[in-house]
Amino acid sequence: MSIFRFKQTMVALICLITVTGNLFGQSKIIEVWNGKVPGSIQNSNYKQIVDSAYWIKIRFVTNPTIQVYPAPADKNSGAAVVICPGGGYYGLSYIGEGTEVAKWLNGLGISAIVLHYRLPDEAIMKNKSIAPLQDAQEAIRIVRRNAKEWGIDSHKIGIMGFSAGGHLASTVSTHYNEKVYSQIDSTSARPDFSLLIYPVISMDSTITHAGSRENLIGKHPSPEMVRHFSNALQVTATTPPAFMIHSLDDGTVPVENSIEYALAMKKHNIPCELHIYEHGGHGYGLGKRNSGTESSWTKACEKWLQVRGFIGENEASKGGFVKPTELGPDDKPAFIDPPAGFRDKRDVLHGAITTVQYDSKTLSTRREMLVYTPPGYSADKKYPVIYLLHGLNSGAGQWPYWVHADYVIDNLIAEGKIKPAIVVFPNCNTNVTVTNPKPDEQEERKGGYKGYGISFENDLLKDIIPYIESHYSVYTDRKHRALAGLSMGGGQSLNIGLSHINTFAYVGGMSSAPNTNEFGGLSDSKLLPDLEAARKKLILLWLGCGKKDGLISVSQRVHQHLKEKGVSHVWHVDGNAHDDTEWANNLYLFVQNIFK
Repeated sequence: MSIFRFKQTMVALICLITVTGNLFGQSKIIEVWNGKVPGSIQNSNYKQIVDSAYWIKIRFVTNPTIQVYPAPADKNSGAAVVICPGGGYYGLSYIGEGTEVAKWLNGLGISAIVLHYRLPDEAIMKNKSIAPLQDAQEAIRIVRRNAKEWGIDSHKIGIMGFSAGGHLASTVSTHYNEKVYSQIDSTSARPDFSLLIYPVISMDSTITHAGSRENLIGKHPSPEMVRHFSNALQVTATTPPAFMIHSLDDGTVPVENSIEYALAMKKHNIPCELHIYEHGGHGYGLGKRNSGTESSWTKACEKWLQVRGFIGENEASKGGFVKPTELGPDDKPAFIDPPAGFRDKRDVLHGAITTVQYDSKTLSTRREMLVYTPPGYSADKKYPVIYLLHGLNSGAGQWPYWVHADYVIDNLIAEGKIKPAIVVFPNCNTNVTVTNPKPDEQEERKGGYKGYGISFENDLLKDIIPYIESHYSVYTDRKHRALAGLSMGGGQSLNIGLSHINTFAYVGGMSSAPNTNEFGGLSDSKLLPDLEAARKKLILLWLGCGKKDGLISVSQRVHQHLKEKGVSHVWHVDGNAHDDTEWANNLYLFVQNIFK
């Protein structure tokens, strides 16, 4: 190495130390393999360096590491993202696509984990094509194993990649179950979401980045290898949701890479959002130094993460209704917590989730909902139906894609603890239609969220239920129909279910929000318009809330009222907050106590 290059390297290292020390709080570096790198070949001449000849890249990585930047305690959303810097599988752009990105994520309340993965090289590895995948799979597993200790929700762990790092992130998203090394346990390597920034997706020579392809799979790869690592061709129904950006004038990685992946996601009904910008070229990182529209991609990404429920404020954190939690003698668990892994995707038969459009006659518009049909669904059998309502500013996908309600149901059916059922996930905001999929949230707030009120009640009773009963093989009596919801949907479920006891025999409110009639502060309507029917006809009325939930006072008031009126109900208070863990736990318990 020349004296000039040596000085450059030392300056780069000092910059790295300075940036890392000044931008963040305490971070920690962890070896991915703890000294036992799979498939490695010892080579004393192969040493990691910092190359500043073109940008600043780490090269010749022999011992992959993760650097963990915890989210600030006062902002922590529970989400985490493993970051894969780009560099053509030749180097790692560890500042612009690593540490700077970690700082941005920390600002959103997300724990950031920068992965320094091995770069494919036959000099130090037996199979260079799988080495980066091995490192990234294990990085996800490390984060998931340590989730509780690090203040991370194990169901809110995503992966992010730039350029070739985007190829690695999409490879993990589509090959997370591939056995590329001997695992020490059964911890899942599946990301819960992916953020793909001007990513390499395809190995097809007509649209790929030639350097990334050659470095990963060689100069003359077989057609099988090309297909295997062309990740748009590997998308399945279990691939995690994705947020993507790309520029039309990207002369390094053609925009067709992202387009192919987005179309594959659409084909499999997986949530995917792709932003294509007119300008920007390639390699602009967070876009801070750009002045075009591409410089705003971080705002779009933040919004996507909020809408998907991975970050952002929820009803429990908004002012006006939250009161300090004071627990009474009744405020205790009615059941023990579910077993570990109860909402993981297991090796069992799985039901199918389908996006269904229907004509809402009450609203004179066309709307969408998601419908889960159980494994082995047959028109020759009849099934009970569970209607699950989502929370404020979320959507029909909140239950399946965040809470993993379908996995909860799949696992319980496989264990013989419940009978197969159809589950319907409506969109509970009638302002959301096929032609207006994203209403303005500020206008919604000003309007008092009327789309969640009587208009949805009419849509559910007069359009959604009749549609399900005319298009699926289901029972049509009240004893085979359940209604439950979380947060805003919990309030809706109590309001609608207790006003229509002749329609629903099972009603559940989980972390019910201030829209709950009479007891939430937004409405004076009676929660129990027919007290005798509630006493005599309801088979199960379920109230659940976590003691750490700022909205528990709503459910406490409902519980006391039901107790005073002599209406039998389950009152389950556990140790959780206003989050997906609370809702998954309640769903697991609720569905085992219905349709008996």
